[in-house]
Amino acid sequence: MKIRFVFTLLTLLLGLVFANAQQTFNQALSQMKIEQNLGKQVPLEVPFFDSSGKRIKFGELFGKRPLVVLPMFYQCQGICGKETDNLLKTVAKLSELKVGKDYDVVFLSIHPQETPELARNKKTSLLKVFTDESTQDGFHFLVGAPNIDRGTSLTGAQKMESERESLSNIRRVTDALGFGFAYDEKDGRINHPAGLMILTPTGMISGYIVDAEYPKPVLQEKLALAESSKIGKKAEVTLLGCIMIDPVTGAKSLVIENVIRLIAGIFAIGLFVWIGIMAVKNRREPILPGSGPRSGGTPTHV
Repeated sequence: MKIRFVFTLLTLLLGLVFANAQQTFNQALSQMKIEQNLGKQVPLEVPFFDSSGKRIKFGELFGKRPLVVLPMFYQCQGICGKETDNLLKTVAKLSELKVGKDYDVVFLSIHPQETPELARNKKTSLLKVFTDESTQDGFHFLVGAPNIDRGTSLTGAQKMESERESLSNIRRVTDALGFGFAYDEKDGRINHPAGLMILTPTGMISGYIVDAEYPKPVLQEKLALAESSKIGKKAEVTLLGCIMIDPVTGAKSLVIENVIRLIAGIFAIGLFVWIGIMAVKNRREPILPGSGPRSGGTPTHV
């Protein structure tokens, strides 16, 4: 009876785990996407903070040259790091075009809790190899900003409201870019795809690279089109799976891997419980007369 109860409980628990995992996977997958909105104008009046803490409008970055926009977040040590490294390597190889002169690069944080200080630290660490000051001026590290700058001394409710406004403003830009991501307000976890956008000097979407690698010839061609205010063709899509990224540790794993680990853990616990029940049952079971071990041979009657 006890064994049947344990296995019934395990079955119910596994059902709940699968249902919850499937729901989480579906929700994340439905939001994590890149829709190539070629020719669409991005909103220019959206507020952001730059790495110096200055409050700017997104449109202030336009007007002179094309922009490469990489949606990411600074505390991420997963796919964002790979994207950032690959983009900077390509920029360094692209000697024909110079950042700050021929085009600009925007690292756009999609995490509403990130601050200008984080942006500044990331800028310092990433741009060590670019010693030319004019080149560094062509890199922009942005974080979301609320509609009203409430300062730093905020109550819990005010801080939450500011974060929600920041997320709303971030999404105004990312939605126009076609960059879909899932943000969990409870634990700050983010699911997002890999990819960047190339915009014309007026803020119109000219091209996409939907991947975590940005080859020099591809980026150079798309920048040339954007500089001429031309719209390119749709890029081939390489979606890197449903990536769960912890904003604290930067750990990433496929949802299905977490489910498998959890199932294995539940079965291990169930096995130990079953062994424990059987051991206790055998220990308490009385030994009946005549049920002891027999020595073999024919019984002798006296």
